[in-house]
Amino acid sequence: MATVPVRDAKRDAWRPMACTGGPACPFWGRRSALRVRLPRPTGRGIVPRYTYRRLAKLPSTAADLRRHTVLNLPGMLDGLSFEHMVMEPGAAVPISTEEETGILIFTIAGRGVMVLDGDRIEVSANDLVHIPAGVPYGMHTLGGTDWVYVVLQAPTE
Repeated sequence: MATVPVRDAKRDAWRPMACTGGPACPFWGRRSALRVRLPRPTGRGIVPRYTYRRLAKLPSTAADLRRHTVLNLPGMLDGLSFEHMVMEPGAAVPISTEEETGILIFTIAGRGVMVLDGDRIEVSANDLVHIPAGVPYGMHTLGGTDWVYVVLQAPTE
């Protein structure tokens, strides 16, 4: 049975030698045989499998970047809505307008940027923002942490 030698890339990789050649060098005459040129990474190589698995778990749409719980009180306070929202880093709410309801947004944790009628406002924990009916607004997260806030929405009658 013939055996096939297995190459170890780390062991066989070329390293600069302490000696410069000549009869005093123990590797004299064999120095070129010890050099193994390894291909340099070009950045276009094979992506490891674990990267594919990790990327598959990342949210792919704006709706996946947000989690929320809506609490309504039917029959008690008509039209009142309370929402607990969690926006992950990179999430955004496009600019929209609520014509018939006013909105209160209270930030619990994290940071975000709100655009209210063209003005940019940074919010962080314990900030309360009032958005009157008919005012265009948009939001997106700021920083690398989740933005956790509650929204109280009520009709303006």
